[in-house]
Amino acid sequence: MSIGTPHRAAIEAFNTASAAAQLISHRTIRTAFLDQNVQLPLRLSETYIGVVLDRHGCDVLTVDVNNERPDDEASAIALFIIECVNEAAGFSGEKLDA
Repeated sequence: MSIGTPHRAAIEAFNTASAAAQLISHRTIRTAFLDQNVQLPLRLSETYIGVVLDRHGCDVLTVDVNNERPDDEASAIALFIIECVNEAAGFSGEKLDA
């Protein structure tokens, strides 16, 4: 699967900003996700194991879609991803778990 031109440009802009010696701002992280129609902060689904949702409850990603890991492991990985993204976007004070 290839990434379309508008998405590729957003990814390249993000990569360019992250390659600089300075830290990426919270605003840059939030804008990069907004450009992909993802409203931060991320959170765990209350219904499905390992599913990460955005602020509006839209699916963002699913950890272990093939169900090869125990549920607690898939949930922990999803939470690690959520906490890293939310921290980078400046949402460190938010309640993250479902």
